[in-house]
Amino acid sequence: MENTYKLISKYLKKKKWLFDGTQYVFRTAEWDESLMVCLIDCILPEKGQSYATPVFSGHIHDILSNIWKYVGSNFSYSEKILVNGKEPINKGIFISSEKQREVLFTMRKEVKEVTLRTAIGPLTFDIYWRPMEEFYYLDDVYIDFNFNIEISNFMFDSHYVVPNLKIADDVAGAILNVMYDTDYLRDEINNVLYDVMGNEIDIIGIDDLYYQARYFIIKMDGFEITQKWGNYYDLEPDMFT
Repeated sequence: MENTYKLISKYLKKKKWLFDGTQYVFRTAEWDESLMVCLIDCILPEKGQSYATPVFSGHIHDILSNIWKYVGSNFSYSEKILVNGKEPINKGIFISSEKQREVLFTMRKEVKEVTLRTAIGPLTFDIYWRPMEEFYYLDDVYIDFNFNIEISNFMFDSHYVVPNLKIADDVAGAILNVMYDTDYLRDEINNVLYDVMGNEIDIIGIDDLYYQARYFIIKMDGFEITQKWGNYYDLEPDMFT
């Protein structure tokens, strides 16, 4: 097997590997008995482009899977990833300022009115998205985008209603719970994230990596909300007048 290992290392370092425009350069591919230890430089097609290292790991696995088919057996490996010759930043996730703006502006355009099916009837309201200070991060299998939201102009059955601001935190918390449980809203939000990010961080086909939005209500009809969830899972009759 020693000669086979040498051939594998030579082949990996010699060949140009391309996925979605990113070039994968095996700087080293050394063996510790049957374990291959790799240093891979992932060279992005555009300077300043967004990236997520789990995508690179998925492509590296695909490269080595093809090697396993060729040699007729699997081998273990460990990887260290560089991005354009440098250590990845921010725990392996970088989203350019241009993409951040595009995500925010597209959310504001595409998800600006929401209708929820609640315990007291269908509730419609306007929604305005603001980025949190830490707008994005990599959380295990999720690329999270984090928003504060302002909601206003509430309607039940085409009639304007006013939230009970004496229990504003509970009203906002109940609305937030229903929002997270509303499938169509989650789909609309995910469509924005996947569509906007797909041409720079394409996670389709990468196992166990997903986009998601996390959001919390900070204002309701201009009134500041101090708690995230409140004490109610769904709306109660006394929450609107």
